Amino acid sequence: MRLRHLAAGFVVSTLFIATCTQEESNTVMPVTTDSELALEFYETGMLAFDQLKWKMAAENFMKSVEEDPNFFMPNFWMYFLSGKSSKKNVEQALLSTANLNEGEEQLRTSLKYLIDGQEDKFTEQLKEAIALYPKDPHIYWILYFVQHQYFKDMEGALETVQKAVEVQPDFAFAYNYLGYAQMDLGNFEEAEKAFDTYIRLAPNTANPLDSKGDYYMATEQFEKAYKSYMKAYETDSEFVVSEKKAMKAKKLMEKSME
Repeated sequence: MRLRHLAAGFVVSTLFIATCTQEESNTVMPVTTDSELALEFYETGMLAFDQLKWKMAAENFMKSVEEDPNFFMPNFWMYFLSGKSSKKNVEQALLSTANLNEGEEQLRTSLKYLIDGQEDKFTEQLKEAIALYPKDPHIYWILYFVQHQYFKDMEGALETVQKAVEVQPDFAFAYNYLGYAQMDLGNFEEAEKAFDTYIRLAPNTANPLDSKGDYYMATEQFEKAYKSYMKAYETDSEFVVSEKKAMKAKKLMEKSME
């Protein structure tokens, strides 16, 4: 499944945990909150975000902001999930009075550039954030998403997600975006490899199967698409979109056999 604006539905804090090593803190960008509960909701939301469970992600992000109104990152993510029309989230993100760390400040500055339509400055600022936390896949995702959805820079989006996979080869969900980026450029063989890796790294989740179904549909392998979509729905009944896609694939399969 692709990530699109979902206005109708939808990583660790400066409260550092004692067991967090220096290496770990340098790998993932810390987030700033003075509420343990807000942090817990945020981390649950990020897990749901990675699994493309939009409703659960949005609910947890909103709960985290209720616990800590100055929590920058939940509003930042909700803006991208909701789309450019989400004025409330962008205002709350930009007006946060929390003592943000360097990475968060870079993200806030990049958001200002994006709102102002300064494409080059946005990209430059995000790359600075990536340089600060080169192994944090979520920062790559932000750049990829904006390049892909807002700027329509498909080659730039592919380059970004390829770098994310290079630095975190076991981060399953990056392969989802890599697969779609390759498909958008007509690189179907590479797209299939990416989706197969996604399935291997996240074997008990529905979205890899849904995404592979999209690959089969794009290459007009309708019977395989039907089976992949149905397997996704059987894996997680919340993926009702997979069942709907399966019915469409079935109709196309039957039509092609006439």
